[in-house]
Amino acid sequence: MQIKKFTAKTMAEAMTKVKQELGDEAVILNSRQVKTGWFGLFASKQVEVIAALEKEKAVTKPRRPDSVRPEPTSAPASAPTPSPQVPSTPRMVGGTAPRLHSSLQHIDALLSTESFAEESWEETLNELYYTTKSVEVAERFVYEQVKSSFIDPPEAKRYVMLVGPTGVGKTTTLAKLAAHFKLTEGKTVGLITTDTYRIAAIEQLKTYAEIMSIPVEVAYDFHDFKRAKQLFARKDIVLIDTAGRNFRDPAYVEQFHEHHDFTETSLSLVLSLTSKMKDMDMIYSQFESLPLSSLIFTKADETSDIHAMYRMVKKSDLPVAWMTDGQEVPDDLIRGDAEALTKRLFEKEGWARWTKQGV
Repeated sequence: MQIKKFTAKTMAEAMTKVKQELGDEAVILNSRQVKTGWFGLFASKQVEVIAALEKEKAVTKPRRPDSVRPEPTSAPASAPTPSPQVPSTPRMVGGTAPRLHSSLQHIDALLSTESFAEESWEETLNELYYTTKSVEVAERFVYEQVKSSFIDPPEAKRYVMLVGPTGVGKTTTLAKLAAHFKLTEGKTVGLITTDTYRIAAIEQLKTYAEIMSIPVEVAYDFHDFKRAKQLFARKDIVLIDTAGRNFRDPAYVEQFHEHHDFTETSLSLVLSLTSKMKDMDMIYSQFESLPLSSLIFTKADETSDIHAMYRMVKKSDLPVAWMTDGQEVPDDLIRGDAEALTKRLFEKEGWARWTKQGV
């Protein structure tokens, strides 16, 4: 990537310079107003623009066919001594070659995690830093890259069903959603649970429902489930809790399709941010055959980092509907807004510009 800085009196003039030198494919990475002058005397404001252009791929010349390859002479000329070159890799520190400038080691630490293993931003970040001498510009580049991966979730449909393994926090999340839709959005809400394997989960949901004066129905079979849907026919929104073990059975999933119209359902896979990466991958593979519309991440308050969320979004191409960040109902619920999720991720990473203290 070719990165260059341009200054001009106006943004229009700067854009003209960018277009003339880098062409129409150039991308603006950063822009700001700067003052020029001698020790502040007669200072005037100008626009400074950092622009970039992807380098063209090198064209490799085809190999000469063996049939026309010249035969070696009896006394081949000695090969020219190669001219010394500056090493392309940074100086070794402690046995490991840092990929980024020392001022960007907090960024290097993030990119070294499993969640960002497939990203190749090092060259761009180094060029950005050496061009601008600004850690802030490099941080903003990473921030925007992460933010762009989060797409806004669609509006919740009439039925909202949560699926996922046991222990990820589906029941608590369902209670938070019930409180949100009733208290914040002013909708009438009904609750259905098909998780009849755990008595504690049923009692927990009933307790929440009683406190919020929301009706709840327990469906022990598909006949009960159909009856519960009929009872809530006039509710604005119906929230459905499910048993994680059932959805591992293809026959059960097929029966669920027979008794429920998924075209009017927002189906969310619930994942705990305290899970190991390989466990998240396994859980997703078990549920990806369902018509999932979004992801919900729980237990953000129980881990020191939440960047696994970024990797799962990239893997699934699904939006994040919600993230829970504590046990309080109806609080500790974050809507899946790209800005909010990205800011929370970097708060957890401790990046000063986005920590709660730095905001």
